[in-house]
Amino acid sequence: MTPEVQSKENKTPRVKRFIKKEIIISSVVLTSTAAFLKVAADAVGRHFYKLAIARNDKEQLTGVLSSGEKKVPLPESVKQTLKKQTEMKNDFINQNSPKDLFLESRDRLKLHAYLFETHPDSHKWVIPLHGYMNQGSDMFFFAAMFSQQGFNALVPDLRGAGKSEGDYIGMGWDDRLDVVSWINRIIEHDEQAKIVVYGISMGAATAMMTAGEDLPKNVTAIVEDCGYTSVADEFSYELHNLYSLPAFPVLPLADKAIRGKAGFSIYQASSVEQLKKAKVPMLFIHGDKDTYVPTEMVYKVYEAAPVEKELLIVKDAPHASSSFVNPELYFSKIFEFVNKRLDTQTAQ
Repeated sequence: MTPEVQSKENKTPRVKRFIKKEIIISSVVLTSTAAFLKVAADAVGRHFYKLAIARNDKEQLTGVLSSGEKKVPLPESVKQTLKKQTEMKNDFINQNSPKDLFLESRDRLKLHAYLFETHPDSHKWVIPLHGYMNQGSDMFFFAAMFSQQGFNALVPDLRGAGKSEGDYIGMGWDDRLDVVSWINRIIEHDEQAKIVVYGISMGAATAMMTAGEDLPKNVTAIVEDCGYTSVADEFSYELHNLYSLPAFPVLPLADKAIRGKAGFSIYQASSVEQLKKAKVPMLFIHGDKDTYVPTEMVYKVYEAAPVEKELLIVKDAPHASSSFVNPELYFSKIFEFVNKRLDTQTAQ
């Protein structure tokens, strides 16, 4: 054996030991990195859950939303409209104290709603659904407006809001089944009830998701104002709009946390998919200056619904503002739409 060959043979075990050592070190590093990434990923998901849908005061998110809002001074006419609407709401409440109603949800939550039976002889009912970070009392003005048209109102606190139980905001998905329960509660009270479901923002998404359920014939119309196409679409839009973050990988991490804690997937919670099963006439409303739920979403949900439908785009209206930017157009359209459907049902 030559010295050169012997030298190579002697080095071989050392090389193998070195390579083995490097593999072990690399494996440890990779395992530690993977563990760190998993912990980090779980932390991102938990933070998103806490920030976006966990029941809390949402002070941090409110600050972010406010900072992302374009500060445009309100025209004097809009200020006066808001003042009149507030006065009308206060007068309505002073003259009509609501009754507290409760029911148990399918997952054993105690849910609450306000009952305004201002027209005991009327069979016309409206269920106004509030938006994200709001509660039922924020919809009292709309109960007052519908009352002027002879409607009684059942105004829910959606789960995770107001007097309703729940550790998280349902974003419309779990809420859709809660709304079906409230619909049935009205029918138990009034078998001849003719019911309109009306919602703003998240309440509008709730109304659209409810539309995809097997609803009783008592539901005559659904009105949605500035609802989103899906929870995933809305979260994706806000990630980009408010935080300049991409949907991936944040949304899949958020979805995992939400599925674990709330039991539903943000990808499953789709207004568009629910609307494909809708059977009730629908009115779609959106402001053309909406920067929270972009106006383009209303065209997608409108196209998805295979029902008798109408679309109203309110000029110069930001998010959830159509009712006071152009109240005459807004409410005349709503009541023209719902009263026509009520008359049609009565004729049948």
